[in-house]
Amino acid sequence: MRLHHLMLAAAVLVSGRAAAQDSPRPRANDERVSSGLGAVGLHFQVTEPKGEFAANTNNGFGLGGYVIRALDPNKILNLRADFSFVSYANSRRRIPLAGTGGLVQLDLRTSSNIVSVVAGPQLLGPTGAFTPYATALGGFSVFWTESNVEGSQNVNSPFARTTNASDAVWAYGGAVGSYVRVTGGNFPVRLDLGARFLRHDDARYLTSDRVRQAFENDATPVPVRGRADFITNDLGANIIAF
Repeated sequence: MRLHHLMLAAAVLVSGRAAAQDSPRPRANDERVSSGLGAVGLHFQVTEPKGEFAANTNNGFGLGGYVIRALDPNKILNLRADFSFVSYANSRRRIPLAGTGGLVQLDLRTSSNIVSVVAGPQLLGPTGAFTPYATALGGFSVFWTESNVEGSQNVNSPFARTTNASDAVWAYGGAVGSYVRVTGGNFPVRLDLGARFLRHDDARYLTSDRVRQAFENDATPVPVRGRADFITNDLGANIIAF
């Protein structure tokens, strides 16, 4: 009787394992599968200058995007490529067109911007409704300031443009944040909340004060040179696309 019971239990166990192997796992219950092999993201950015850069500039605003690709089956180690554009200083001045006796007025607009292109490994924590991440980043940033002139009735149609200063420098740092799942399906969407720190050891850039002094003295603006560090606060969406 005991042997009969053991044979019955073994048969049930074998049939259960076979059924589990034949039927696919539910996608909703497999968080690692639902994390996908790759994702794209887009976020709104607000920068906070640090150190001597904070003494010369104010907060910046812009947009950023990135691509993430898993490097291991568990999607813990990933490669992230990051791109961002922020503007940290803008001004608008009315100037008369020479030879018109002040009857024709022009707009002189000056903007100071930073483009950063960085990449590096990203580690994902436990995947679920809330997924933390940490990233090491390295690459370069371009600091530049340009001025353009346009008519008061021709907004965003400048007829003269000059780059006042530009500099490309190495950038390195890291980012931390978390993904918060919003929707499921074939292309899950997650809210991306994060912060990124980038360091630039020797950058040349113009400030609002240097631009104002150049305008008032009718002279070429002289860039500030030094370390330029800032934290970028990100708020956006992460889409598991492939």
